[in-house]
Amino acid sequence: MKFEFSDLTVRFGSQVVLDRMSATIEGKALAIIGPSGGGKSTLLRVLGGLLPANEGMFALNGNWVENNEQQLNEYRKQIGFVFQSNGLFPHLSAINNITLPLVHTFGMKKLEAEEKAMVLLKKFGLEESSHKYPSQLSGGQQQRIAIIRAIAIEPKLLLLDEPTSALDPELAYEVLSMLKQLVESGVELVIVTHHLGFASNACDTVMYMDEFGIGEFGETDNVLKSPKTERLQRFISKILSI
Repeated sequence: MKFEFSDLTVRFGSQVVLDRMSATIEGKALAIIGPSGGGKSTLLRVLGGLLPANEGMFALNGNWVENNEQQLNEYRKQIGFVFQSNGLFPHLSAINNITLPLVHTFGMKKLEAEEKAMVLLKKFGLEESSHKYPSQLSGGQQQRIAIIRAIAIEPKLLLLDEPTSALDPELAYEVLSMLKQLVESGVELVIVTHHLGFASNACDTVMYMDEFGIGEFGETDNVLKSPKTERLQRFISKILSI
């Protein structure tokens, strides 16, 4: 996975969230860390093709993504996205949440989609929840179903926006364990997270962002164990003191 950013800029009215971001970042699993208001979620939405940049461009594995709807629509089909709130449809069962994009976006036959969904549900110990509705599932189970839905399309890249932020530690552990298993199986992902332990154990690359832009990025061990900037040192100290 290789990202290239060239003068990437995003504004909301007069507020500049990403300001001429330029960098090249490579890795199998990238953790984006930093305080609130630093543009992490905004960047993730740009990388997912959900939010067009006002200026500049980015490339994934050497392919530059342009801000035209036709190209963005094709690009989105290659990306799996998991939101903080899981985004499951409340009126659909777990298995139907998973099969919906397979059938309606990718043209898979319903039976084939259901078989694929069940393989994934069994793999992650959720087969007994296949016909339950989101309201009948724990928060951790909901997020794991959302992750299965995202990987069922076999995306080139999985993007996750603080998937454990609303979960208590035990349920967060279930989700993070699943993600670590995916990384170990070869799934490439970018995750916005405040879990430094997960970033350290599962992600080979980390990027720190705050209101001043990208502070540091590189191999996880180097960045987290030997932060070069006072900004990152202060952030890590605050996280570890909680």
